[in-house]
This record gives sequence, C-alpha cells and structure tokens, in this order.
Amino acid sequence: MKSQDAIEQQYHEAVKTLVEKIKGDPYILAVIVGGSFSYAQVWEKSDLDVDIIGRDGIRPTQDFFTLVENGVNIHASLTPRNKFKQMFEGAQQGSFMHSYFSHSTLLFSRDASIREWYDKNANRHGIGERDKQLQLLNVIASTLPNLVYAEKQFYVNRDVITCFLTLLNVVQGLARIEVLLNDEIPAREVIQPALLYNPDFFNRVYTELINCEKNAAVIQEVLDAVNAYLDERCFIFQPIVDYLIEQNAPRSNTEINAHFKAGFDEQSLALVCQWLAWKGILRQIAVPVKLTVKSQVSVEEPAYYYDEGSPEREGFPTSGNREPAGRAAIHQRIHDAVASLTETLKQDRYVLAAILTSNLAEANVWEKTTPYLTVVLRDGTRLKRGASSESECFLIEESVPFRVKLYTRSEYRRQLEKTLQGSKLHARLAESTLLFSKEPGLADWLKDMTDRVVGERDKHTQLLNAAGGATAILAKAEKWFHLKRDFDYTFVYLIDVIRRLARIETLMHGETPKRKVIYQAIKHNPSFFNAVFTDILDKPKDEAMLAKVLEQVDGYLEARVSTLFKPLLDFLEAAGEERTIPDIFDNIGRRGLFFELACEWLSQKGIIEQFSAPIRLTKDSQVSVEQPSYYYDADNPFL
Repeated sequence: MKSQDAIEQQYHEAVKTLVEKIKGDPYILAVIVGGSFSYAQVWEKSDLDVDIIGRDGIRPTQDFFTLVENGVNIHASLTPRNKFKQMFEGAQQGSFMHSYFSHSTLLFSRDASIREWYDKNANRHGIGERDKQLQLLNVIASTLPNLVYAEKQFYVNRDVITCFLTLLNVVQGLARIEVLLNDEIPAREVIQPALLYNPDFFNRVYTELINCEKNAAVIQEVLDAVNAYLDERCFIFQPIVDYLIEQNAPRSNTEINAHFKAGFDEQSLALVCQWLAWKGILRQIAVPVKLTVKSQVSVEEPAYYYDEGSPEREGFPTSGNREPAGRAAIHQRIHDAVASLTETLKQDRYVLAAILTSNLAEANVWEKTTPYLTVVLRDGTRLKRGASSESECFLIEESVPFRVKLYTRSEYRRQLEKTLQGSKLHARLAESTLLFSKEPGLADWLKDMTDRVVGERDKHTQLLNAAGGATAILAKAEKWFHLKRDFDYTFVYLIDVIRRLARIETLMHGETPKRKVIYQAIKHNPSFFNAVFTDILDKPKDEAMLAKVLEQVDGYLEARVSTLFKPLLDFLEAAGEERTIPDIFDNIGRRGLFFELACEWLSQKGIIEQFSAPIRLTKDSQVSVEQPSYYYDADNPFL
C-alpha cells in the first residue's frame, strides 16, 4: 500500500496535469475542485469533483465527464460562464451549492469576473441573517419527516431498530442546524463540527446512542432530547410565525409555500406548519380549493394562522408523544376521512381515479398519520397549481391531512411503464389500493403492476444500481475507518451500505424491497445480516469489530460479482475491447445507474482493467483530456 504522503502527491500531480491541459483549451475559462481534495484528506479510493467553466455558447461533447489523470478518476461538469454565474449568484447562503463552493478551491481562471464571484461567494463563514433563517427552515423541513417516522416506529410499531436507524438521519439534520447556528456553512460531514459546538447534546443522541444497547428506555430518552432541542430553538420557525402575524388572517399551504418558495429548493413547508399545529403554536383550519382550473367541486386544504392566545413564541411545549390513545377511534376517523374525500373526488368530472398508497391498517395508524393518495386526471386538464403533468398538494378532510400526487392519465401510464420492477416506487404501487376508477383501463394498469414479480432484466438493473451505490458508500466507510479513525462515523456509513446490501439480497430472492428491507434480508440470509447488523447494533463500536464487518461486506460483494454487475460485464465481454463510460451509457442505457462507480470498484478489484482514451470537452476544442476506458476478460481467474 502507498503511504498517505505518496497518495496525496499522486492526487496533486493529477490535478496539476489536468489544469495544464485545460489551460491550453481557449474555450475553457476556469476550473474549480471540490470534495475531499479541497477541504479534507484524500486517500487511495477518493475521486475528484471538478467544475469546469467554459465560454458562453460552448458546445459540450457531453453533459458530464468522467476523466482520469495520473491514475486518479475525476468527475467533472462543464458549465457555460453565464449559466455558472446565475447558478452561483442564485445559491442561497448555507445551501448545498453554497456549501460545496465554500469548501472548494479555484485552481485557475482566465476571467477576472469569475475570480471576483468566487472570492465574494465561496466563504465558509458569515452567513447573512435572512439566508440563515431560510436555510434553517429548509433543514427542519427535511428533518421533521424523519422525526415523525421515528416517533411512529417507536410509539406505534414498537420497532426500536427502525426508530434508531431513522434517528441517525434526524441527528444529521440537527447537526446541520447546529453548524448553521454557529455561522458556519455545513459540509457533507456535519456531525464532527456539531460535536465540537454542542458536545453535551450530540454525545447524548449520537455517540452514546451508537455505542449502547438500543432499548425502549434509551430511545425514549433520545426522542425526548431531540424534541427538547427543537423546543429550545423555536426561533427557527420565526419566519413562518412572522409571516402569519403580518397577514393577520389564515393562509393556506399553497400561499405559505408561494411566499417562501425562493428559499426552499422546492421543499414544502406543509409538514412544518402541521408540526407547529400539533405543538399548539399555529391554529389549523380548512379552506376550499379546486384541483383543476375548471373543477366545479371543491376539496379542502389546510390553512394556518397565529393566535396571540397560543403559547409564546419564546418557548414551545414539549411534544408529549406517548402511547397513542384510542387507536381504534383514530383508525375509524382516518378511514371515514378517506371515504369522505373519495366521494368528493368522484364528483369532479376531471378526476378519473384515486389510489391510496398508504398502509392504513389499525396497527399502523396514529394521531399523526398522513395518508398518501394518487389522483389521476383527464388528459389536457389544467392543474390549479400550474404543473403541466404532475403536481403535489396537501388536502385535509375531517381534520385528517392528506398528501396528494396529481397526474394526468397519460403521465400516470408513462410513470407505470417506466417504473423498474423492484424499485421503491414499484414497492409502493404494488401495495396500493384503488379507491375508485371511472375508466377500466386504469384498474388494469394498476393490477398489472400489483401482480408483477421482479423480472430478470429489471432485477439485474436494480442489482447493478444497488451494487454501484454500495461500493461508493463502502469507500467512504473505509476512509473514515482507515484514515480518519472515526469508528462512530464509520458505523454510520456502514449502516447505509448494509441497507443497500439488504436490497440486493431481497432482489436476488425475487422480492420487491420494502421500506424495512433489512428485515426481509435477515429472513433470506440470517447468518450474514445478523453478523454485520443485528449482532453489532448494541455493542460499542471498536476497531476490531468494524474491521471484521468491513471485510465481511467486501466479501459479500466480491462473492456476487458475476450477478451484481452482469449487464456491465456482459457488455464489456461482448465488446471484446476497451469501452468508455459514454459507450456503456449508449449501449446499456442511463436509467440512473452508478456505472462510473461500479466500473471504478471493479477496476480497483482487478476484475476489469482500466485504460484511458482521449476526449475533447467541447466540439470546438483542439486540446484533449483523458477519460477512463474499461476492458473485461471473461477468463479472469478472479471469477
């Protein structure tokens, strides 16, 4: 193995070589490098993330490039100058894009304005107050769904393990909040700085939780601590409260989202407002709304107002989430609401069908249940929210909130036809219930989806997708184990890898992976998944334990290479010669697969060989850079 100094030298030489080549291309104005190379440490399995800025009007040969220099794989995007400027200047402080660039390095620029934009915006500290408030709302909007799901798993399903796994995601969100509150732009790994800013809290809900027995008392304590953390930081929700006070009247979800739209990357504030209503901070009512421009029938959506008689903004009450009272009554109320909303939707001549995509069994509902519906509309219908084919809205019926996806008939059919068997969407559709349909064809489409087993083609596509993602996350786990020596964070990444392996195991047995896929995988392969998951959950995470799990996970992937990467290996074998990533895309299809990551892992293992081939960044470039190309020998003794 190379020394760390030798590895870092290799990466610096790769960057230097790439920059020198690109400098010779007059159509390229600047290069920015991000990721570990810029702000942390690289190691032998790191790749490089590079943004290349070109002249306006350039004609890129492709949208995204996988390049290679000095044995280092480089993932690069090419963006015209004006588009980059708009993207950069439009990035809200504290957002993912701002975080990426604030942790990046400008390698060279032949355009003074680009350097000026970069110096002005690529700043890790000093977030503006307004942007910070909006980012805090953005983070809490993405964190609350996980918190509500964790509470449901604990209070309703009595599933301590799933609650714990979900709490890991909640804590990641709270860590972003902690870093933002300390005027720092969060990087990808936020737990470590959050531990420095607030060691008492994050040791309690992260370090101690990871390394102790997961039982009801421990989980209850963590849930209480998480809710107390948010209660003490109720000022995060101040922009919403201030907006409602200013309006001095109820405002619907649609109006609230429209007001805050610029700061939210299309994330809805619906659950945030619902959560504030559960807390007693906001009051909730229902207001009429029409689903389409021409609908004569109204449904209702939630609206909120701030009541001066509600608890003071400086201190929210604790959640008080305990054993759900009156489960049977809650179950009946939800089903009555579903029936009532169904009857209303039937009366709308533009609505063709309604499909329930939630499990509303009595053992699976509680006072915070939000049923999910899919509503299919006539083709040509103009949706009230202005979407051309798909939209999403939040409705309320008899005080029960509903999350509703809207499709036109043709769009819904296309959605079903392109859904990969074994995908998350397929799992959701396969367990859905048709509430009503005015057109027999719709019922047949849904029945076809429900009756499908995972076919060989889709199974191999899903396996390749899951395996490519698993190898990428495994590399991060290995880095935090071998280089960073952070065993808790190694475990966090390993959990992600093991969940992907659980999808693989389930798919290999012809089943559609569900949300709690880890339980499916344990039934199919108890010896492996107990060893890498169940048996280590409640134990302190030390070097010996994690080294063994990393070895077992790597061995699991190696033992199944021919199955997991079959479409890729079949293509390379049939080609009989080197093939680039664009060649693989063109012949296998894009479909969201991790081809680059899969090829890189297979190359590192010696299963396929990596070479390089010249490529020009634009159609007018006279200078070439190198992209990886791959060769597979079917007689490789490894297999």
